Formats: sequence, C-alpha cells, structure tokens
Amino acid sequence: MSTEKVRGIVIREIPVGESDKIITLLTKEKGKITLSARGARKPKSKYLASCELFAYSDFVIYTARKYPSVSSAVLINSFYGLRKRLDCFYCGAYLSEICNRLIFEGTDCSECMLLLLTALNRMSKGLSESFITSLVFELKFLLINGMLPDLGVCESCGKSLEGSAHIGSDGLLCSDCAKDEKEISSGAVKALRYIYNSDIASVFSFKADKKVVEGISAVRDSVMQRQTDREFKTYSMFKDICLEKNE
Repeated sequence: MSTEKVRGIVIREIPVGESDKIITLLTKEKGKITLSARGARKPKSKYLASCELFAYSDFVIYTARKYPSVSSAVLINSFYGLRKRLDCFYCGAYLSEICNRLIFEGTDCSECMLLLLTALNRMSKGLSESFITSLVFELKFLLINGMLPDLGVCESCGKSLEGSAHIGSDGLLCSDCAKDEKEISSGAVKALRYIYNSDIASVFSFKADKKVVEGISAVRDSVMQRQTDREFKTYSMFKDICLEKNE
C-alpha cells in the first residue's frame, strides 16, 4: 500500500451503495484521476465537503491493490456561491462535464484545471455571467487542447480579419471569401481574438453586448460540434435555464 498527496477539484461524483461515492478529480500532480471516497455521503463524514462537486481540496490518497482511495482531505474552496444561482450551478456542472469527458485519465491537465478554477471562482463571486463564461471556457478549452482554429485570420485566404466575418467550415471567412455563410459582427470578431490571445487569468474579464454574445455563441456552436462531436447531458439543462432567465 502507498500514499501520496494531490491537490485537485472534483469534476464528477457517483453515489455507490448507502454512503460511499466515486469521485473524479483534475489534479496538478497526476492529471485526471478517479478515487473511491468511502463514507463520503454520510452527514457526519469528515470528507463530506471536500468530496462534493466543485470542491477544491488537498487530498491524501492511498492505493491498495489497483484502486486508489481517499485517505484524508482538506477543503480549500467549495465555490459555494455557485449554489446560490441555478444558472451558475448548472454552468459549473457543464464545464465540469466537458473536462471529465474530453480529458484523458493521467494526462497533464494543469491549464484546463486553472481555466476551470478561474471560471468557477468568477461565477461564485458574481464577477461573470454564466452564459458568456461558458462560451469563453469552451473556446479556450478547445484552444488549450489544440482543437481551435486561428480565429484571427480567414480560413480560406489567410488574410487578417478586420471588421465583420463569416462562419466557415473550419473557422472564420473574410467577406471576399464568404458566400452564404452566417455573418458575425466586428465586435464579435474582436472578442474572439481577445479570447484566443488572452491568458487564463484575464480571458473572462471583458464585457459583451447582445450582438457580440450572439456572434461568439454561433462560432461556439460550430466549432464545438465539429471538434467534439458529442452531446453533453448538462448542456441542455443549462441552456434552458439561461433562456428562461432572459425571457
């Protein structure tokens, strides 16, 4: 039996039996890992807060045979503010699902982990709206993982994009190369360039009007479908809540 320390955030929890759970973490030290948390669902469990979804904690894990388990855990941040707003909670759940489904076990996920922590922290503190946070996260996540085309140049001719642009099959098109493709505003193009070039600490720190958000959202729909080719269970619920909120 061996023990080791990791610092990570819970991105998935699965109840097991009457009081146990299986948790999946993003960690600095070991990438994405899955652990058994015995007794973590008991009301008086010392692991209750540190093993919940979104919990950012220091863990000591031990491995007996092949399956690692939680030996001890100390909570750093629960991002409790997410639970005060339904849209933010479901946004956090959606972003966590993206990480769980698109990051492989054991691979380095330090940038994605920082991106998730930054997004959750800003929403928890009321610094960012949930829908624009989700759009920025999705595009930056794709960029970190090499799945986002260069949104600053035309995918057809390579010319730097100035003003408005059109959504192409694998990025954006300038007006000269576009035919009947959907057009997005110059503000949306600038916002996409900002997302592409900004570091994680500042990427969520911008304001966007409705027209800009619509343009970013249209690009998001195109690249997420093409690059991931997956449906996320939490996305439809999150989107429905956002639509109800804006009615």
